[in-house]
Amino acid sequence: MANPTRKLLALLYGCRNWLLKQQWFTSRLLPALPRSLRWTLRKLYFLPSDLIERLNSNRDELVPPRSSIFTGSVDDFRSSGEALVRRLADSGCLTPESKVLDIGSGMGRVAVALTSYRDGSGSYQGLDIVPSGIKWCSENITSKYPNYTFTLADIFNKEYNPGGRLKASEYRFPFGDETFDLAVLGSVFTHMLPEDMRHYIAEVARVLKRGGTCCASYNLLDAESLRTMKAGRGAFRFTRLGPHWVVDVNVPELAVAYEEDYARKLFEEHGLSCTIHHGWWSGRTDTSREPPWFLDQDDPDFRYFDQDYVLATKVERIGRRDELAPGATRTLW
Repeated sequence: MANPTRKLLALLYGCRNWLLKQQWFTSRLLPALPRSLRWTLRKLYFLPSDLIERLNSNRDELVPPRSSIFTGSVDDFRSSGEALVRRLADSGCLTPESKVLDIGSGMGRVAVALTSYRDGSGSYQGLDIVPSGIKWCSENITSKYPNYTFTLADIFNKEYNPGGRLKASEYRFPFGDETFDLAVLGSVFTHMLPEDMRHYIAEVARVLKRGGTCCASYNLLDAESLRTMKAGRGAFRFTRLGPHWVVDVNVPELAVAYEEDYARKLFEEHGLSCTIHHGWWSGRTDTSREPPWFLDQDDPDFRYFDQDYVLATKVERIGRRDELAPGATRTLW
């Protein structure tokens, strides 16, 4: 790709990344825009990059068009997924043989990263509420990797699927008990309200094997993140509605934060013993210092871990106070 083109794309992506760190943009301007306009502007913003890649014939066939990506990093689709997979593998939560459930699979970020990590072994099941994501992944990933499958959950979400027929709080994951070794939820609970989150945690606990792990990202609120957020150092400015805080009371699913003690209690109530690793979304500087999660600010992967992560291992069967499965550990990261 010609150098001027690279500079243009770098400017395009850099501008967006800067805006997403500004409270006036994420917590005032964006919520004030109608949903249809937000989604249209996002698509239009990335159309130039899609056109440039098409003209230069250098598009990665496992990376969706930038204008179609509706969540997460856009300019570093592959590398951000690979960074998460590396940390899951380094921590022992993920092996090449793992059966993985990716809840909120989006456009296949984790799935694509896993295809590079393992060579045909294990299995992967993606679950998402956005029809366009499921369609793209089925056509472009499952067609090449048959053990990677994607299922649409037609669940109502005011921001991501306003036409959905089902309630998240009543949706049963279409999988048997104790099926998966690892469940990943990237930026799912950052767009989900309490009743729905509680039900999803119960479903995760049901489908995880004993000793299996749930990796879920959050915007968590404790004394330090509240202090830095209120000082204007964070990417969002949330308003309290209860144990959950939102950016926009009219479309609360646009961005949601949870009080840390509340989130931890929900996991523990469902037999999931968790550790929490803080990211930098709130502007806090006391981010996680535990390897392999520790990242210096000059580490290329540092920018991918702005959200807080809950790592929870299933230590009991629902309704029983069993001990850990042989070989399982309570602290994974």
